[in-house]
Amino acid sequence: LYSMLSVGLVGLPNAGKSTLFNLLTERSVPAENFPFCTIDPHDGIVNVPDPRIDVLAKMVNAQKKVYANIEFKDIAGLIKGASTGAGLGNQFLSHIREVDLILLIVRRFVNDDIIHVENRVNPLEDEEILLMELGIYDQNILEKQIQTLLKNKLKDSLYVSKNKVCEELLKRIDGKPNTAKDIDEQLAKEVEYTKWRKSLNLLTDKTIVRLGNISSDGQNVDYECDFELDIKAESELAGMSQDERIEFGYESETGLDKLIRHCFYKLNLGTYLTCGEIEARAWTFKKNMKAPQCAGVIHTDFEKKFIKAEVISYQDFVELGGRKACVEVGKMRMEGKEYEVKDGDVIEFKIGG
Repeated sequence: LYSMLSVGLVGLPNAGKSTLFNLLTERSVPAENFPFCTIDPHDGIVNVPDPRIDVLAKMVNAQKKVYANIEFKDIAGLIKGASTGAGLGNQFLSHIREVDLILLIVRRFVNDDIIHVENRVNPLEDEEILLMELGIYDQNILEKQIQTLLKNKLKDSLYVSKNKVCEELLKRIDGKPNTAKDIDEQLAKEVEYTKWRKSLNLLTDKTIVRLGNISSDGQNVDYECDFELDIKAESELAGMSQDERIEFGYESETGLDKLIRHCFYKLNLGTYLTCGEIEARAWTFKKNMKAPQCAGVIHTDFEKKFIKAEVISYQDFVELGGRKACVEVGKMRMEGKEYEVKDGDVIEFKIGG
């Protein structure tokens, strides 16, 4: 079932990473809200902004609103040579192994008052340094793995496949064509293989989002990224209400909100919604999960005792004015065990005794 996924902030020194992390942690949810969750000063659990919860809470007069969450981890600034021990070196890279998504923060803004560790502003070269260090770290892991496999060659029925994957992944790190993905797919049902493959925990296997740190009113170097954000401006606007943002000519939704949501969906996560007088709540699930598994997100027993799910689309729920009206016009569907839950489904699960 779903467990909270994390995003690691990675960048060269002075790329804007610490400022962004401080912005995120100012909005942290207290760690004590999450059982067995130890959060140190470099981690922060953040609500995923979701206007749908605000709308539903107002409609049903809910006492409380509960949003989905995502964890952000601040990883110490990376420098060239980290994979061979420069700076915090391997300590830094081992921290990245713990995260599910890597957010590469690359400087695009030109400002002579803020030094660059390489004494120039070239976002593409910065990205290459960051990716090269991740790749070299993985290369070391794979080369050691090949030696380990060789020692256990006679005992391992999947030796040939595992060894081939390591060799193909080394090609990937060198930027050459490889068939690692094909082999992974062929052996996906082999439990021993999938456990081994996951245990490699390669940095280059992780989802990567490239964020360009820009200046909205200054000079920026061209760079094709997945997301751009003026981190300095976001910091200056952090205390403003939506109305104040509009008054000053900004969008009502912050760039920070958009970034949090972007990372959440990049992790292949969605939310289904429940609402009543006690609370309006977003529950996190992994895409393609079926109704019983999603019920299990609320309570593990619910997956085993699942009977059916009463599902209404969020749009119908809002347009028709609530559950009762949706039932009356046939907009509530009864779904069974094979139903794949969709982001934004408003659900009530029926559970057996």
